[in-house]
Amino acid sequence: MYNVWSRRTFLSGAGLLALLLCAAAPAARAQNDKQTRYAIERAQIGVSGKILQERGGTWEDITFDQSRTQTWRVSDRQTGVRGAGRHAPGGSDARSFTYEATVNHRNGNIERVTYDWGRGGGGGGWGDRRVPRWLVGSWRGRSPSNQRRVSLTVGSDGEVSALYGNGSREEGRYENGKIRFNNSDEWDVSRAGEEMRAAHGSRSEVFRSGTGGGYDDDDDNARVPRWMRGTFRGTTDTGESELVIRADGTATARSLTKNVSFQGSYSNGRLRFEWGTYEVERTGDGIRTIDTKNRSARTDYRRTGN
Repeated sequence: MYNVWSRRTFLSGAGLLALLLCAAAPAARAQNDKQTRYAIERAQIGVSGKILQERGGTWEDITFDQSRTQTWRVSDRQTGVRGAGRHAPGGSDARSFTYEATVNHRNGNIERVTYDWGRGGGGGGWGDRRVPRWLVGSWRGRSPSNQRRVSLTVGSDGEVSALYGNGSREEGRYENGKIRFNNSDEWDVSRAGEEMRAAHGSRSEVFRSGTGGGYDDDDDNARVPRWMRGTFRGTTDTGESELVIRADGTATARSLTKNVSFQGSYSNGRLRFEWGTYEVERTGDGIRTIDTKNRSARTDYRRTGN
């Protein structure tokens, strides 16, 4: 009797768990759909505002082709959005454009937005297969799918060649905002200022412009870009701080309120101190640090010396 009751209890519990899981799956999908729609809406608002500020017209002069909109996951807080639209100020001939934006879907911040005019003015649609001009060339960074150092070459015909630090080579192709390699790895590609961001799954990496060829340890991603070298000041959680980054990759962070200094280093696209690791972005003549474990934790630094 005890065994029969236990079996029935188990089956009842299993059935209840299955029902709960079935109910949770649509809720999770609905939440993801809501975040995606919100990110697209915010991205298109940001694009419209930028175009109107720089090119003039009214909000009604800009339309978007929603069937060409694409999204991808940048981080647990950020969604990437790319798409196409048309701008016809004052009833003039419409000009086609493509755009990319990064949106923080938790707070609605539009953290990056760029757009490019299509070829040939107003006619035609968006040539997804055309390689963006900014992407053509050589790039250096780390593969988001396997973390190996890689020198990447992208041709205007969409052909992609990847040369890894261990000497192995891989061929691929750019199409529809993605680089697909022959071994089935697929990267979402987007513009990040003067750099390129490649995302694979939950991981993303920033690539910096290179000169092609091999991967030289004295002239690779470990080298500090010229725009990152110098003395900078910014306001952190603990007050005003000074950040010094040198050409050899050594770095010093000094609290101006407590006059305490900490040593760190820059290599392979990361600025590292004992308390954390940061990505570094260029902001005009300054820099911005982004905590890799909490991408909403950002600090802007202004240049105060070379």
